[in-house]
Amino acid sequence: MVGAITTWDVLLHPVATVQCFGWRIFFRAVFPLQRTTFLSLLQNADFFVAAAAKSPVILGRCIGLELRAKRIYAAFAKALADDPVETGSASRFFHTLAEQEQEHADLLAVCRAVAIRGGWKADYLSPWQDCVDRLEQQMEQAEASVASIGSVEDALRLVIRIESSEINQTFQAVLAAADSPLVKRLGAFRGAMETHTAYICRRIPELAPHLTLACRELRLASRFSTRY
Repeated sequence: MVGAITTWDVLLHPVATVQCFGWRIFFRAVFPLQRTTFLSLLQNADFFVAAAAKSPVILGRCIGLELRAKRIYAAFAKALADDPVETGSASRFFHTLAEQEQEHADLLAVCRAVAIRGGWKADYLSPWQDCVDRLEQQMEQAEASVASIGSVEDALRLVIRIESSEINQTFQAVLAAADSPLVKRLGAFRGAMETHTAYICRRIPELAPHLTLACRELRLASRFSTRY
């Protein structure tokens, strides 16, 4: 099974998987078809049929934030793909970021399935309403600025600006609101932000050494928001 949640994740936490989604999903995850994702298993099993009625609206907006970040990073990856060899590594960097953001959106979509089944602590996300409003405005501005960015350095600065916003904190808040042992225990959820930020803070100084200090500050800030 491919994607953010792997067969190994499920095998490590069989009880939590069965308690959350039942034996059918467990066995399909353990013996998946080729290139199957855990999220696609839930979609094919109609776990999202009642989404409109039972899924918290703010959760869908949080998923949208991750997808907006993905679109920005994918646009940079595409723009740099045909540049000279020395910028090829920058294209690969943005491509990896876009993949990570898609994984974050998929993980939040699994949280949506949890919420539909009643595993949701609404009070955990209520204080983040204003934050999500603000983040949507910031991401709209970031998307609008992509076309005017003319250098790898400026693109990297935008990455730092996005990742220094509260987008990763809202991701952690959703995980805290998802009342499920599966979300609490699977490494895919617990390590998502740590892996993402560590990759950014390792690669950006390699591409632009003078941004090392900004990455250190991002790394330090992230350590206070990766627990839930």
